[in-house]
Amino acid sequence: MEEKLLEVRNLRTYFYTEEGVVKAVDDVSFKIGEKETLAVVGESGCGKSITAMSIMRLIPNPPGKIEGGEIVFKGRDLLKLDKNEIRNVRGNQISVIFQEPMTSLNPVFTIGNQIEESLILHKGIGKSEARKVAIEMLELVKIPRAGNIVNCYPHELSGGMRQRVMIAMAICCNPKLIIADEPTTALDVTIQAQILDILRDLKEKVNTSIMLITHDLGVVAEMADYVVVMYAGKIVEESPVIELYKNPKHPYTVGLLKSKPRINHHQDMLYSIPGQVPNPLDMPRGCYFNPRCSMAKDICRTIAPELKKVEEGHSVSCWLYEGGE
Repeated sequence: MEEKLLEVRNLRTYFYTEEGVVKAVDDVSFKIGEKETLAVVGESGCGKSITAMSIMRLIPNPPGKIEGGEIVFKGRDLLKLDKNEIRNVRGNQISVIFQEPMTSLNPVFTIGNQIEESLILHKGIGKSEARKVAIEMLELVKIPRAGNIVNCYPHELSGGMRQRVMIAMAICCNPKLIIADEPTTALDVTIQAQILDILRDLKEKVNTSIMLITHDLGVVAEMADYVVVMYAGKIVEESPVIELYKNPKHPYTVGLLKSKPRINHHQDMLYSIPGQVPNPLDMPRGCYFNPRCSMAKDICRTIAPELKKVEEGHSVSCWLYEGGE
């Protein structure tokens, strides 16, 4: 791994509801290196997006609260910054591409206004200069007729175009880290491929790191250098991407990989992991995955395993590998 850009240590983000406490992110740790793409994968509700929102300190309080841990970005713990300091980080040094651009873009402002706002706020440039940069950013993400599109409102653009606008907004201040939260959700396959190409190109052009949140393992194979697999608010496996595909360790990771359709592979139905994601207000004892795991042992139902290194760069939280390094 390259030099560390972001290091999350023992992050815990809880939500306090009338029914009880939801431990949405529970003791999560990982690192992102300079110019590296880290993929965070898992089923819906596993804590991927809450982890991203915790990094940006966008957890609504109440009911949510970051209860502990550290989020060290370029040597500074983001959890210790005051409101003005973290506002300078958001959109400037760390940017987010949200998964649904229509709800993230303001419908009453033009595309140009929304890109320019970030430039004026963080870079201190004038409106005319900001307009030039906004058009350049739209051209960079391959939007045709950028000079005209900059005056359009979000509802006048297609889903793929709006997603490109979100990417343009995310990169306009040359951030060191882009958090891409399901950037290809609800887009057709052709547009998905174009968006991924744009992100790959931008990573090289603006020398940024990417934290890619997705449940699409095809996207992971194309984009990521390193993979973190989450389940029920915890990391169950982490590994370099090639190693994960060649040698998945955790039964949950194996199930995710088996669920992906394969070309030239006859199957009447796609494989699906049996059972359901547990109720966050009533988590099972021991390993959270044990009710759905065909390889569960008695100890899995009583004691939660720790994340242990089993090979260089490859760690897993599973009693099947208790003898790891």
